[in-house]
Amino acid sequence: VEKYVKPHAVEGDIVVVAETPLAIMQGRYRHPSTIKPSLLARVLCKLFHPTSSVATACGMQALLDLVGPLRAILAAFLGVLCRALRLQRGVFYKVAGEQASLLDDISGTIAPYDKFICLGPRGSDAFVRQVKQRFGLSAAVVDVNDLSKKTKMLTILARTRDVDEDFVREVLLPNPAGNADQQTPFVLIRPASPQQGEAA
Repeated sequence: VEKYVKPHAVEGDIVVVAETPLAIMQGRYRHPSTIKPSLLARVLCKLFHPTSSVATACGMQALLDLVGPLRAILAAFLGVLCRALRLQRGVFYKVAGEQASLLDDISGTIAPYDKFICLGPRGSDAFVRQVKQRFGLSAAVVDVNDLSKKTKMLTILARTRDVDEDFVREVLLPNPAGNADQQTPFVLIRPASPQQGEAA
């Protein structure tokens, strides 16, 4: 933040940090060679669409190591049950917890970390508070990608008290930071008025 954000920030700006780069800065990534998938991981991963981050044995094992097998089994059972009864989708991720939806499997991020399984960040609330205390900037940690444009889904993991959640959501849903070669882990939102804003 001090090196890449502070020189461009002015009073009133909101600095937004993507959750995967924050996790990488925290060292929260694992190479598949360090993961030994259990039988449970090999079974559970088959329940998911191939594009899911827990659809591989290594990705599922990384999650099992975070949340424990019992919670994962319960989440999978309820997820399958609700899907069979057509009650609700995404139950597995809700029951398994935040890390289940934040985990990025191999190729889920940009090089050189596309060879690693990236976990979700820890202490997002503490991070935004530190940004506010040290730099005087409002801050938020978000999970957003190119699919957000269509799904209208964006997760704000943490924000300082002075950040309007609806405003940040409106600005970031088009995903101005991008997900590929743009390589923009930070976004500065500079409100032009209470109703309007622009991403810098």
